[in-house]
Amino acid sequence: MRFPVLAAAALASAAAFSPVAAADSFTGDISVQKEAHISPDGTLTLSGTYRCTEPSPSRTVFVSSSLVQDGKRLGFGGTEARCDGQVHEWRSSGPVDGLMRLGFHDGPAAVDARLMTLESEGGLPSPRPLAGREEPVLLVDDRT
Repeated sequence: MRFPVLAAAALASAAAFSPVAAADSFTGDISVQKEAHISPDGTLTLSGTYRCTEPSPSRTVFVSSSLVQDGKRLGFGGTEARCDGQVHEWRSSGPVDGLMRLGFHDGPAAVDARLMTLESEGGLPSPRPLAGREEPVLLVDDRT
């Protein structure tokens, strides 16, 4: 009699602490500065703030961002987020004309900023967005 009760309690406990249950309890938000800059040396910088609570001790949360203008998109790799409930600044920088000239210029654009984690479903990790949005920005090109 005692074994089935303990087994049921163990299964319920495992379900409560599974990655899916933990990810569902995640809270967070991310914002974007209203201006993005291309410096004279061609470095694009995107920035903003984020706040999040940790979805699980075994998961890492990343800030992912990309610039969108005239149907073109330039993405940046993830920076690790510190999910402690406090507001933190994020900044992503890289060459605006990395492998190809995309033609980014002064004017209206958008930044897609997201808080992401990796989930292993079927053995391979795949990115999962936790929070984020695309926001309009003014792209300032200081190369000219």
